[in-house]
Amino acid sequence: MTKKDKIAFIKSSRRKSYVYNDLHRYSDQQLDELIREIVQGLVRESELIANAYINANR
Repeated sequence: MTKKDKIAFIKSSRRKSYVYNDLHRYSDQQLDELIREIVQGLVRESELIANAYINANR
């Protein structure tokens, strides 16, 4: 991913909005870390939703 792609992904996630104005100043590694945090959060949310759905259907 290019730096532009990484910034676009972070903005499209609608998370970490407090960093949007400074994203161009972040290094590639810092952007990678932010993306990792966002993806981990999405995975946790998906797990919670799946567990709630499974428990509701028991």
